[in-house]
Amino acid sequence: MTAREALKASWKLLTSRDRRLLALITVAQMSTSILDLVGVLLIGLVTALSLSVMSAAPKPAMVENVLEFLGLSNNDPVTVALTLAAVAGFLLILKSVANLLLTRRILRFLANRQALVSGRLAAGLLSRPLLQVQKQSSQQTVYSLTSGVASATVTILGQGTIALTETALLIVLALGVLALSPVVTAFAIVFFMLISLALQRAIAVKAGSRGLSSAHLSVQSIQTVQEALRTYREAVVSQRRGLYVQRFQDLCRKLAINSTDIQFAAMIPKYVLEIALVCGAGLLALSQLLTEDLPSAVAIIAVFLAAGSRIVPSILRLQSASILIRTAAGQAAPTFELARELDLENLTSATAESFGSINPMTIRAHLEKGHDGFDGSISISDASLSYPGTNTPALTAVSLDLPAGKSCAIVGSTGAGKSTLADLILGVLIPDSGVTLIGELIPAEALAAWPGAVAYVPQDVAMANGTVRENVALGLPAEIIDDDWVWDALNRAHLGEFLRDSREGLDTVIGEHGIKLSGGQRQRLGIARALYTRPKLLVLDEATSALDAETEQAIAQTLQELEGTVTTVTIAHRLATIRHCDLVVYLENGAVRAQGSFSEVRAIAPQFDRQAQLLGL
Repeated sequence: MTAREALKASWKLLTSRDRRLLALITVAQMSTSILDLVGVLLIGLVTALSLSVMSAAPKPAMVENVLEFLGLSNNDPVTVALTLAAVAGFLLILKSVANLLLTRRILRFLANRQALVSGRLAAGLLSRPLLQVQKQSSQQTVYSLTSGVASATVTILGQGTIALTETALLIVLALGVLALSPVVTAFAIVFFMLISLALQRAIAVKAGSRGLSSAHLSVQSIQTVQEALRTYREAVVSQRRGLYVQRFQDLCRKLAINSTDIQFAAMIPKYVLEIALVCGAGLLALSQLLTEDLPSAVAIIAVFLAAGSRIVPSILRLQSASILIRTAAGQAAPTFELARELDLENLTSATAESFGSINPMTIRAHLEKGHDGFDGSISISDASLSYPGTNTPALTAVSLDLPAGKSCAIVGSTGAGKSTLADLILGVLIPDSGVTLIGELIPAEALAAWPGAVAYVPQDVAMANGTVRENVALGLPAEIIDDDWVWDALNRAHLGEFLRDSREGLDTVIGEHGIKLSGGQRQRLGIARALYTRPKLLVLDEATSALDAETEQAIAQTLQELEGTVTTVTIAHRLATIRHCDLVVYLENGAVRAQGSFSEVRAIAPQFDRQAQLLGL
């Protein structure tokens, strides 16, 4: 990706309003280059005037014309020289201070935009169906939403504004010096342009590939560490911890080499341009002393050196900006790809705000009212779904109706489509054809209208690295968490007594992935999380598979107490836990082979009947 393409891609990440604001600040910064031009010309004027005074030679015609224009031709030359020198110094300092303040303002602006862009991308991603969310690895997604966005906004756009400012300065200085000496200006332009192009060709292209490589290495290093931590027990038993360490170390070494190569490349222009300025000044001095009178020659050389003292740092910043943009273009490539997939440019701010501007007290009010008006009935009509890259449908023409307050069990062999059907009910997946409704609404609309009215307990409960309180009230801000509700949910999940007697109650820290709890305790915590919001529709996917028989029976009793007021959908292999469900749906190869009461399904489906017989039912 070229620097221009990277700037264009980063520009598209901003909203129209943010683009206008950034353009205005950049134009303001570019306008400060006029102060540089005036300061440089005044330095040349002061040098020529001082030399004519010291040598008692007549002032050059150019100096006389300028002094007459300023109304200073009759004033004391020494006083005029000192005054103009002070004004030149003031203007150059003013320009630097103004530039510094404007640069800080731009970087602050872009830092805020980084957060907004990350939020918009996250909102766009999380508004997509599960299959699209899981299209890339979690490590790549995290990188795209964080480091990639930082590279795209703060680095690429920040350096882009610097490049525009320095380009404006070079153009203004070139036009100003052009009026003074066309030959010198042409010499300076050609001289510095050739050097800059050579540096650009030698450095910038490699910087882009190094940046892209850094992005891939960063994702791989994060993935390696996470994999080692997740599989720690297996790695200990199989004696593979050393392999993970070696892989991580190799990635870190490559990343460090990449980083040092990028830093070294950014330093090269400084030394090249310093040498070029000395050589250029020498050549110019020789030519001017041979062709001009001494005061005029010295004045031109002084202007060249003064301009060069501004041009060289400007070119350095321009070269540095170009290298950083090319490097960041590679680092931001995953973010650009994600933005294209989400069509971020056409993603309205309302979409992002629908996730970020939820009033916590609104959620609390819904919970306190008991989800008034929510209809927990489920209706699925001819729903079919296929996963990308597969030829066999996961679900085929599935239909079922479950009245509010009734219980439903989804059963079948492994791979029959049970969890996929649960995902359709929850709105996590959207059917390729057919309709899924909660009440009379599609799941997404029902969830938005009654937050907390639908709850879900997966087989593998995800744990946040925090306290029990934070895990039960997952994602809710502290100010709306009701400890009494938390304890009630824990008690119904048969975890309250353990936390009171053996741990620190609701302040018990469970560790990353719930490492400080057993598998059964994590499942019970997941059940408590679902019960905290006092839902009207509860979906359980093998939610008691890690429980001992006694606790499972107690949980089953808790769920039976919800009958009549809460619609429950249970996926289970243990058929004893679902014998009393109002509706049993038997899936086979993604299709409903039988549905009805437990005994009715046994009579229709031989495979299901055989499972029941093996379990002694």
